[in-house]
Amino acid sequence: MADVIIADSKLTPHASVSQVTLDWACGTDENDFELTIDDPDAPEIERGWYFWLDGSDVGGRIIDRRVTVSGGVSTATWIGQSWTGMLAAKILQPDANQDYLTVSGKLPDILKSLLKRIGLDSVFTVDSSDASTLSNWMFRNPRYVDAYTGFRNLLASCGRRIDFQAKDNRILLGITPVGIIDNTIDSDLVDFKAETNRRAVNHLIGLGSQELKNRLVVNYFADATGAVSQTQTLVGADEVCATYDYSNADLSTLQSETQKHLQELQTGGSVEVTLSDEVGDGLRVDDKIIATDQASGVNVTAVVTKRIVKIDSGILASTFEVGLPVQSANANYSGSSSSSGGGVSLTAGRGLSISGGTINAEVASEDLDAVRQVAESADRMASGFSAQIGKANQTAENAESIASDAKSVADSAKSGMMTDDERSKLASVERGANAYALPKASTDVLGGVKVDGSTIISVDGVISAHVGDGASGRIAFPIGYVVMNTTGVDPSVDFGGTWRQLPSLGCSMFERIG
Repeated sequence: MADVIIADSKLTPHASVSQVTLDWACGTDENDFELTIDDPDAPEIERGWYFWLDGSDVGGRIIDRRVTVSGGVSTATWIGQSWTGMLAAKILQPDANQDYLTVSGKLPDILKSLLKRIGLDSVFTVDSSDASTLSNWMFRNPRYVDAYTGFRNLLASCGRRIDFQAKDNRILLGITPVGIIDNTIDSDLVDFKAETNRRAVNHLIGLGSQELKNRLVVNYFADATGAVSQTQTLVGADEVCATYDYSNADLSTLQSETQKHLQELQTGGSVEVTLSDEVGDGLRVDDKIIATDQASGVNVTAVVTKRIVKIDSGILASTFEVGLPVQSANANYSGSSSSSGGGVSLTAGRGLSISGGTINAEVASEDLDAVRQVAESADRMASGFSAQIGKANQTAENAESIASDAKSVADSAKSGMMTDDERSKLASVERGANAYALPKASTDVLGGVKVDGSTIISVDGVISAHVGDGASGRIAFPIGYVVMNTTGVDPSVDFGGTWRQLPSLGCSMFERIG
């Protein structure tokens, strides 16, 4: 019988219940749980509380509730994040004015610092004596990464994996060497099915910005071992080719993304094994399983990417999925890998679609909305400048009208036909009224403006919504603005600042980030 500990938001236990139904998962693409409690002695649970199985890695934070009413009976199911899901909900990002988030020191100290950085040091306690040390390790690809994926990448660089354990009313975060299970998985000892994959794409053609003969094109190749480079070794019937369409990418981005996607396609094969309870219960995400058949010589290595734990009628059962090594825990522009029944498949992520052998990058509606908002803001700014200039022109027209009336009065006086009203009007005109000079426009004065060819007015009189930076005369865009061009040239060349390229169809799109 599996007992579940229910604790409040401060990790203080309130009850131990056994009449539960649980569906819990952690790994590459699923880090959540559903918990139904049928125990009449269970306390009143609130959002923000925790649950765990003492001495195990199973547990998480309750954040939502689903209520089902059937036959007059109400059932509440609590929904939340597993420990890994709490990490996946945080983003590791570079410090201000820094290209990358960089860490140095012993692994336990680094994890303590990162947990404090993302505000989870009050939940997780780093418990490890691992002496592995890193110097100037950078979170490079991606620069902005969810903490779970970032931790896994960081530890994988030292041959380590993350480990959780609920103990003494604390959630301990440990560092453990990656487990490699190979001696027990042999056709003489255990039944298994291993399938090598020689059908994976080994030649990926990356298609970037521009059109037709001017379009940027790069080629990357994988060899028989799955290593990716720009040297082709598999040709003729052994070549398996596909295209990767990234229509707004510059050359550097296209090269790195094409190389990354081809590497993700090198799965090597799949493996399905049946392990003893003793061996299986010790597996965790990022451990490796090596299947070997002495008769055929087939040897396939698979990585545990997901662990699923279910409790039903008091019986706890664990299952595992294997596939590719560390991938992002959240959907993103580059897609993600998932596995089912031991096999590996590529799943389209946000902004991606897969058709035959072609991977297409597309712009989502929310991205277009962001561009539309920037355009509307620019239009409003231009309208504001136009209104100010219009008022200045009206002032000039009024002055001209007064001067004209004065001239008419003077002409009447010459001919001896001035009336009393005309003389009174003439007397009210200030001296020099017909010599009105339009003042120079400023932030608080309506007046004339002049053309310099680079700020708000072009040489043909067209008003722009952009304001020059004063020092260099170049157009300045505030942080958060998005611009589009058809050349693919980084806007920093013409406008300064720091920009990042966004996925786009057709024109190249950039967002200012610094």
